[in-house]
Amino acid sequence: MRTSCVERGKMMTRKTSSKTGKCTQRPGFLIAGSIIFASGFALGLSALAVNVNLPEQNMVSSNALQPGEATQQTQADSQTALQSPNASEVAADIGDDVLTAARATVGDFNSDGHPDYVVRNTSTLQTAIWYLNNNVFISGALGPSIRVGWSLDGVADFNRDVHPDYALFNPGTDQTAIWYMSGPTRIATAYGPTLPDGWELTTTADFSGDGFPDYVLFNATTDQTAIWYLNNNVYVSGGYGPTLPVNWSLVGVADFDGEGHQDYVLFNVSNHQTAIWYLSGRTFIRGAYGPTIPSGWALVATADFNSDGHPDYLLYNPASRQTAIWYLNNNVYVSAAFGPTLPAGWSLVGP
Repeated sequence: MRTSCVERGKMMTRKTSSKTGKCTQRPGFLIAGSIIFASGFALGLSALAVNVNLPEQNMVSSNALQPGEATQQTQADSQTALQSPNASEVAADIGDDVLTAARATVGDFNSDGHPDYVVRNTSTLQTAIWYLNNNVFISGALGPSIRVGWSLDGVADFNRDVHPDYALFNPGTDQTAIWYMSGPTRIATAYGPTLPDGWELTTTADFSGDGFPDYVLFNATTDQTAIWYLNNNVYVSGGYGPTLPVNWSLVGVADFDGEGHQDYVLFNVSNHQTAIWYLSGRTFIRGAYGPTIPSGWALVATADFNSDGHPDYLLYNPASRQTAIWYLNNNVYVSAAFGPTLPAGWSLVGP
């Protein structure tokens, strides 16, 4: 079992990837109690540009997006299919085996206080915004298309204009980019920092409390996480976060215990168990199990859908394209409701 923090006094470690045969370096060293990234982990800041012509496809016109049939089940209806089992609250010394969970992106694109879905067309890479009121579909609008080779890995307001933006990652070049949005419309682009080899962008959230979203990175070889603090699209500093147990994936970030710090939401795709890792900044404080997800469903995101101040689970069934919301109080399941079903060819997760 790996520990959930970096051991003091260890400058760096090396590990050979069984997939690539490459020796990956866990860069970073301890200075005055803070983990600072070494030069091998440094950014290629020359790649930063404010107004660069990032690759994208033109918006592809398609049929108006509407939910599939029989999508608006009531909360009472959803209890039978999506009833949570008893969830035990135990410390997060969980798991031992790595499977990567799929993640969705959600954000409030019309500023009504309710999270909205970003859905993706698996063939055309078109995105679309589905405006929701809690779990109920209100309307939809096409967003920009993601070019082949790039993935949409986060939604957050990077330039603080009150509009959520797209955070993109290219695993072939390790480059990141921000697409600045106004509702579903892309209005500008800028490169973000380039990630070190072996690391990927998993999600975005404000870990420093400065009002700017930060990058959450993950190294699949070491299961290490890291936080890169940003000012808009510009790298400011970085530090390690906790290392994940084997078989567990980071699928979301939110403040579950209401103490003003972002927490990790973990999902074990082998046994469908969930867990909350409570953090202070990027430091692991404690862990607790959340509810177990039924077979055929996956935990793909977290957001406060019913505006009660508590983050909820967003579930997705890829076989039926059905979505569902599990309403939580901290890590405790309270109730459930189906969300809209996606049309054929569209997905809640993916690039």
